[in-house]
Amino acid sequence: MSEIVLCGATGDLGGRIAVRLAERRIPFRALVRPHSDTAVLRASGAELSVGDLTDPPGPERALAGARTVVTTANALGRSMAGARDVSIERVDRDGNAALVRAAEAAGVERFVFVSGQGMTAAMVDLVPFFAAKRATERLLQASSMRSVIVRPAAFQEAWLGPESGIRPEKRLAVIYGRGRTPLPYVAEDDVAEACIRLATMDDPPGELDLGGPEALTRHEVVDALEHALGVPMRRIVVPRRALAFGARALRRRRPELASILGIALSMDVGEEVGAEGLRTLGIEPRPASAHIAARARAVART
Repeated sequence: MSEIVLCGATGDLGGRIAVRLAERRIPFRALVRPHSDTAVLRASGAELSVGDLTDPPGPERALAGARTVVTTANALGRSMAGARDVSIERVDRDGNAALVRAAEAAGVERFVFVSGQGMTAAMVDLVPFFAAKRATERLLQASSMRSVIVRPAAFQEAWLGPESGIRPEKRLAVIYGRGRTPLPYVAEDDVAEACIRLATMDDPPGELDLGGPEALTRHEVVDALEHALGVPMRRIVVPRRALAFGARALRRRRPELASILGIALSMDVGEEVGAEGLRTLGIEPRPASAHIAARARAVART
């Protein structure tokens, strides 16, 4: 019987957690949607429980006998990719709320929830994704379970990559706001490792901020790519005012796009978070400069 239940195991971060659990021979059960690609999970030997966060019987079956829940599940990526069967409201707000209630009813002892940075009161009002995260945090803090809220900084893989507008192969970079705020971009592998340690250690903290070891501004990221490639990149600036206007205007009609704009704004006005959180867990975090250098090498080979 698996005592750890992992939600979001077919996503980027959840998939990394699943791989690590399997490598360490830690039994776990993954709650997966009916039409998810589960080939990697099956090959790893994971126990699968088919269901949906928004359908109560699914979480109830998955949580039978579980002591710990780890969830990275969210709808943002799939919604931005055009999926019609998910939404921030349905998955991130209602789905996570149902999961918390089901876990409490099942007698789960520990609940590790991946939240996010930059969730000031103003940003929670502006960004639907943040509002859903904050609502889940409050449910957990009021529950009888031992909650562990993980708040990673911006992921290197997402926010230093093409999906955020940094396209060195096209000599193009999108700058959000002023682009002068240092950010401790964190590697997804480091956050995955942190989640496993928080799920399995004897006395985890109730909240933990996770950042990388070096803080770079958006302009410094592009500077580094230009230096590595030896070519200039065109910088397209999206002003803070445009980010805020877009987030407000799209909040109801396109909450996923509003959230991306709002998150970009929060990163440009936010405060720096250091690498102490990862190091307290015995993890030496990967620097953003290493990720940037790897991207430059990949571009140079093409």
